[in-house]
Amino acid sequence: MANTVKVNILGSDYPLRSNDEALTRELAQDVDTQLKEFQHKLPNQSTTTLAVLTALNFAEQDAHTKQSELRELERISSEIDGLSDQLEKAIAVI
Repeated sequence: MANTVKVNILGSDYPLRSNDEALTRELAQDVDTQLKEFQHKLPNQSTTTLAVLTALNFAEQDAHTKQSELRELERISSEIDGLSDQLEKAIAVI
């Protein structure tokens, strides 16, 4: 059941519905931290621009993670295929 979790991002409070309060708070903290880093680096940019840059940064991180996971799955699949071939050869000998 979803609960309301109040988080603070860049000085504003947001009541959010969440099934995992700890995760929601952690993610809100990550967003707040990233926004503040961009705000420090780019003090003349609007909050909207900072939010877009933050969203793009998180999207890029997610894309890299997905690519890494896909490469790992392909590696595991190849390893399984090789083991399967070895098993088939071993069974054929018996």
